[in-house]
Amino acid sequence: MSIAFRTCQFLLALMISQTALSNLAHAQTNDIPALLQQLRGGSAEQQKAALKSLASAPDGAARATAIAGLVKLLDSDKPAVRARSAYALGYLADGNAEAAKALIQHAMDKDPTVRNAVIKALVRIKAPRELTLPIWAKTLQSSDPEAIMHVIHSMADLGSEAVPTLRETLSHPEAAYWALLVVSELGPQAAELTPELMELIDHAQPEVQLQAIIAVGKVQGDGEKIVPGLVKVLRGDAPMAGKYAACFALSQYPQPTTGAAALEATLDDASDVELKLLAGWSLLTLAPETAKRPQALTAIIAGLSSEQPRIRHLAIRALGDIKPGPDGPSPEVIQAMTKALQDSEPAVISQVVDVLASKGTAAVGVIKTSLTNNALRPLGIELARRLGPNAAPLVPDLIAAMKSSDDPEQVREIAFALAAIGSAAKPASDVLVAELSNENRRVRYSACYALGSIGSDAQNVLTELTQRLGCDDPFLQLSAAWSLLKLQPGDPKLIAQAVPLLTQALQHENEFVRLEAARTLGTLGQAAQGSVDDLNALSSDESPMVRQAAAEAAEAIQGK
Repeated sequence: MSIAFRTCQFLLALMISQTALSNLAHAQTNDIPALLQQLRGGSAEQQKAALKSLASAPDGAARATAIAGLVKLLDSDKPAVRARSAYALGYLADGNAEAAKALIQHAMDKDPTVRNAVIKALVRIKAPRELTLPIWAKTLQSSDPEAIMHVIHSMADLGSEAVPTLRETLSHPEAAYWALLVVSELGPQAAELTPELMELIDHAQPEVQLQAIIAVGKVQGDGEKIVPGLVKVLRGDAPMAGKYAACFALSQYPQPTTGAAALEATLDDASDVELKLLAGWSLLTLAPETAKRPQALTAIIAGLSSEQPRIRHLAIRALGDIKPGPDGPSPEVIQAMTKALQDSEPAVISQVVDVLASKGTAAVGVIKTSLTNNALRPLGIELARRLGPNAAPLVPDLIAAMKSSDDPEQVREIAFALAAIGSAAKPASDVLVAELSNENRRVRYSACYALGSIGSDAQNVLTELTQRLGCDDPFLQLSAAWSLLKLQPGDPKLIAQAVPLLTQALQHENEFVRLEAARTLGTLGQAAQGSVDDLNALSSDESPMVRQAAAEAAEAIQGK
């Protein structure tokens, strides 16, 4: 059969298909039941065509029939049908209260496509708010938190399109709180709601006031209109939670400077540790070079001594967020973070490690101190590994720690940290070579890996690794071959020696050994041609990762 003939066949089939769908799309709109049946049980293409026809149903009896049928289809057990029904209602049911009631009942559908379609339809139909808002509020109040968050995220997905609905919802006493959550999600897209938000800052219900203050900080509106109200909350007799939120919100508005002045005053006279901490944090966010920087840091560091883990968490977040001064982190901050590594709460310690790891070279001082402390050394090693090349200044400290440690697992972790640092860790070559003879096999493996990772191509390194190619430990053989191939890529003699070892390792009982052997063989190209059959034999390996690595390696070797 010629290509031209096959092409004609395809085009003919396509024309027939399009004609059928076109006939459906142009079916008489008074045949609404047939269209609803297609939407309910037709193919995906038929459903789309039916949806198009239904969404364009003319005013009158046909439209009323379509709306009633679509409302029933909102209860379908098929998410696609529910979503398409909601979509069509958005174009047909403008101002229809009954359709709005039905849609609201499905605003918390478990399927995100349905949720989005329902929320968009509710916005489009502009149903009477005096009817929909109470239903909306009641639905939210009677639902579980997960379902509520579904609605909030769906509204937020609409972006600025949701603003008109939110403006009216903010005026409803039972729905305002939930609308504020959506506003916070929208952020600057909802800045035009600033007047409504400022009215709610004086709300009698503390939870509504608190959420309004948070939303004001998120929208980043006109500071001239917002800051005076926030200052009033911070310096007035508002509940303490409101003052906390006002500190955060003020940190988003550098102008007018009355906001920073209010934070300075709070830093001076607040007796509440948390409020003082938040004022210091917000002030340093607004004005990193403020003359009150030492006082602000003192307030934040004081939070690390709180008996409440929540406040200690807050202090760590603050120290991680603020920018170091021109001379780098102050000694007080380094000392405070080092002390925080000894916190009694594991979650606090984990947070400190995360913060320090995100600071890059600014964390080197804390890590250097921790490496000299036996209790803190494991955390210091982990931090050095996570910093990678940024931990290069710590290589001498890591070498000293490796030499002095009698804990095999700690030595192993130091080797991994040196490997993560890369070529800057070459001064550690000799100490790593010494660990190749460690009685602990895991230490030997990690030392071998580190030598390849740091690119240590000194002659003694090459000699020691080459000797391991002939040892009786398959994993060490594999590790040595991997490292040597890293250090001497393309060396034909080495490749010839490594390929049989790597091929044999494909049969090892350890999944990781098989995986790394396959991956390494894949990097050798045609030189590993003799391993293809063994790689293909792994197509039935119990490990999906090994199967994938073997298949990819075989393809790479054969140039596919």
